Amino acid sequence: MFLSILGFLLQILGYLLLAVLLLCLILIIVPYQYRVAGERYEQSLLEGSIIWLFGGIKIDFSRTFPGRFRVHLTVLGWFRHSFAPPTPPGKPKQESLPPPGKSEEHKHSKEKKKSSFKEFLKPDILKEALTTLVKLLKHFQPHTLSVSAKIGFSDPMMTGLLYGLLSQFHFLIHRHDVHVQPVFDEECLEGQFLIGGRVWIPALLLMMAGFLLSKPVRSIYIPKIFKKPRKSKGGPQYVN
Repeated sequence: MFLSILGFLLQILGYLLLAVLLLCLILIIVPYQYRVAGERYEQSLLEGSIIWLFGGIKIDFSRTFPGRFRVHLTVLGWFRHSFAPPTPPGKPKQESLPPPGKSEEHKHSKEKKKSSFKEFLKPDILKEALTTLVKLLKHFQPHTLSVSAKIGFSDPMMTGLLYGLLSQFHFLIHRHDVHVQPVFDEECLEGQFLIGGRVWIPALLLMMAGFLLSKPVRSIYIPKIFKKPRKSKGGPQYVN
């Protein structure tokens, strides 16, 4: 009797583990599809959707300016739920001063953070980061991209810099319907856009792992992981 109950429980546990494994495989293998559209003329509008499981799960969102952000969730075509997240009121930020006795310690910790950040500003690491960024842009390269806009800044130099930056990314957007008209004599931002594509999670994980395991990045954090803590000297011979 006891063995039969134990076997039944183990069988249920095996089915549960199999279901969890299948769910993890679905989360990893099935791509996510996205679509985002927006326009800015007299009024501004932003809307989009995220689709998973070939349309089984769909999240639609929209936002008008001024207006509220709204989300609509659909699961398998029969469960529908809409909600609008509350917008918290803005509060003025107040800088908190450190306690009087800890000002030097606070200053030392800030300098330590700056020095650790500078370790990543090396040419080899920046080169690896730029290579990974290009791979991410190619992966996120949408199947649908349409932009029609007029853009102008108060400073004409900034407008020229933006137009030059778009020219640098011509190899990514030349296949799509992208028309950006620079305006140099006035500040202007109006137009519309539509972007849609899909994201595959394993590809993103492989790209990030390749960046973290590259030699320049690996040479920074691996010595810190295996760094032995310093032993404090002590004993009678060190006592004055």
